[in-house]
Amino acid sequence: MFGWEFPPYVIGGLGRVTYCLSHALSSLGIKITMVLPINKGCNEEKIKLIPTNVSVKEIKTMLNPYMSEEEYQQILEGHDAKIYGGDLKEAIEKYTARAVEIGKKEYYDIIHCHDWMTFPAGIKLKKESGKPLIVHVHATEFDRSGGGYNLFVYKIESEGFKEADKIIAVSNYTKNKIVENYNIDENKIEVVHNAIETKIKKKRKPYSKMKIVLYLGRFSIQKGPDYFIKAAKRVLDYRNDVLFVMAGTGELLPQMIDLACALNIGDKILFTGRLSDEDVQRIYENTDIYVLSSVSEPFGLTVLEAVSNGVPTIVSKNSGVREVLKNCFEVDFWDTEEMANKILSVLRYRILEEEITKGAFSELKEISWEKQASKMIGVYNSLLRD
Repeated sequence: MFGWEFPPYVIGGLGRVTYCLSHALSSLGIKITMVLPINKGCNEEKIKLIPTNVSVKEIKTMLNPYMSEEEYQQILEGHDAKIYGGDLKEAIEKYTARAVEIGKKEYYDIIHCHDWMTFPAGIKLKKESGKPLIVHVHATEFDRSGGGYNLFVYKIESEGFKEADKIIAVSNYTKNKIVENYNIDENKIEVVHNAIETKIKKKRKPYSKMKIVLYLGRFSIQKGPDYFIKAAKRVLDYRNDVLFVMAGTGELLPQMIDLACALNIGDKILFTGRLSDEDVQRIYENTDIYVLSSVSEPFGLTVLEAVSNGVPTIVSKNSGVREVLKNCFEVDFWDTEEMANKILSVLRYRILEEEITKGAFSELKEISWEKQASKMIGVYNSLLRD
């Protein structure tokens, strides 16, 4: 399995998904060799190794799955370009060569790749070994870029989809994007939704004068942080007892701070920067509403995390999580007035909040990683029978 992130070296949801899926597959008897890129700044000793059936093979690299050429050059400063690659293309080629060398020394039946940077390694190893290839799509270039695309990335994705024996999409929403944007036969694509292990729902936090509305994710075009801020402005026009917390970091963070100031609501938006898992948990426990404002969200794992903490959610209609969670408020990401209306409604009507939260939490019982791992094993077996 060619992964990309793994706790505690996590930038986005991909790392958590890879860890949870691998853990569930392992518990069902699947043996996994996880080929994992490790940034020089990561504390390798703290990597959460999965018990039994999993071994981790590490590759030194400066890459991460959300990286642009400009970001790669910034991170590369002070490091040896001969080792890591002088540009993004060369860095991926070096990662691919090292990954394939590891693959040649392992025994396996299936090659399973997570997201675009691992696709070249999977394709090359398939050609050398003759083993079937699965590419697992957590996001496409059209999601990450908010509708446009980088031709370099698009070509890698297209080749991966073409060469794969099966494509795993995290939602029907993503499956449709692959069919429409990459001209792929829908019968080649299987949908395996993400999941979460149900926690004990939190008790309602004590009444407080200040209400908290949460944004949690990267500050990128894909995640729509500007729409969240514009909706916050509309809410604050009606009531001033609301604090909007924006947790995370990304290339658009400086622009979002400027936007909040331009709208004269800078004192009502708290930009936290990157948070530890413990701090994220504390924020969930004190949040009144979680908003997913994404322009294009293949799934939306943070919505399930919020629900598991007893938090009502407002979800962009351009998201895959709506396929497994019906008890949420839906809104077009661009309709900031309606987004604000839904925030105000949840804050105003306690019974509405309680009913939607209760229904959503019940739905989580049907969304487990064990069930999704069983679906994945079914895909594995279908390829081995062919």
